[in-house]
Amino acid sequence: MSSFPRFLLIACCLFLFNCEYFSAKESTNTAKEEDTLSTTIVKVNTRLDNEFLINGVSFLDNDTYVYLFKAEDDTFDLIDSTKVINTNFKFKGSAETPSIYKISNVKNKNKGFSFLVDASDIYVFLNKRVDFSTVYSASKIQKEYLDYTSQMTDFKNKGIALYYGMKGDFSSQNLKTLRQGRLELFSEQNEYVKSFIKNHSDSYFSAMLINDNLETYNSKTLRTLYNGLSQELRDIEFTKRIDSLIVIKENNIEKRLPVVVVKKIEQSFKNEYRPKAYKIDGLNPYGQALSLNSIPKGKVILVDFWASWCAPCRATNPTLVSLYNKYKNQGFEILSVSEDKGEAEWLNAIALDGLTWDYHIIDKNKRIAFRYGVESIPFKLLIDKNGNIASEKISGSALENRIKELLKE
Repeated sequence: MSSFPRFLLIACCLFLFNCEYFSAKESTNTAKEEDTLSTTIVKVNTRLDNEFLINGVSFLDNDTYVYLFKAEDDTFDLIDSTKVINTNFKFKGSAETPSIYKISNVKNKNKGFSFLVDASDIYVFLNKRVDFSTVYSASKIQKEYLDYTSQMTDFKNKGIALYYGMKGDFSSQNLKTLRQGRLELFSEQNEYVKSFIKNHSDSYFSAMLINDNLETYNSKTLRTLYNGLSQELRDIEFTKRIDSLIVIKENNIEKRLPVVVVKKIEQSFKNEYRPKAYKIDGLNPYGQALSLNSIPKGKVILVDFWASWCAPCRATNPTLVSLYNKYKNQGFEILSVSEDKGEAEWLNAIALDGLTWDYHIIDKNKRIAFRYGVESIPFKLLIDKNGNIASEKISGSALENRIKELLKE
């Protein structure tokens, strides 16, 4: 039996009998059936006063923790957890506006099944194997969100397929084919997003998408998309704030706003001011979106601005490899931001220098470097466990000593 028919059957039972839980007989015919039964059923009731209650029925083991995450900026924050007790669990919270949430049976923001919470009843079936999870809701915005995320998953899978299609061969011809494939895929994805917003002009989710793409699209595109929203939607505070940000972009003021003025850190490091690290985002070697927030919270992060053509940068890479291997199991991570213009040089340098960490971004137009006031490379920043810039322009033994200090905080 597939998970979808079971999903419909249970949803109908919940609807007809207004029950908070139900019993089910577990079948052991096949491993697939067992996976299907390892499912969490969640009912979300968002109340008129913006309070919501999540009633869950679960086939997970008794005393298994279930975690609730909420989307904040580019990441998911853990906001609550509870145990499954006699097949049941509950969450309470408030949602003044539609927001994206995620439920998981592991304490990992990158795992789990996401859905959108608004004033509606939502039934989430969270399988132990998250990719087999499903959701049902009569909510219009929920359907829009699921349609959108499904299409984005397709684009993501196509991008991964393009990269793996090279089979490790980074010859100029293969890279040319890869770049062309990515360009076509990015163009198709951007057109889909813009078309989605235009076709859902009265949807709060469309406003969320415009907000998410303020740095991606130029001011003309943003203005066209914003003006295409319904008047009712443009009258709410959230979209008014978006309008003001677009005006800033139209007036070309934004170029002066993103720059983080990093206070010079005195060698004593006593009572230093630590500014919040500014947004870092771009594409990784797989052509996927990657950001600073992709790195789990609570890590000490070294942000290394470099390039394959930069001899001093390449000379320090063995030191970075050594530091990474020495401290990676103690909460240390590296995010490399390359200023290479060509992907071939970038990818080959990563491979040749053995930069095995997971977080690499290419910054062809020096957009990220501009935000951080980077005038020359190599340039290194250390970000503490709270996401604040603790040191900059640091190298040699001072770098390792500072890493050790921050890991102890």
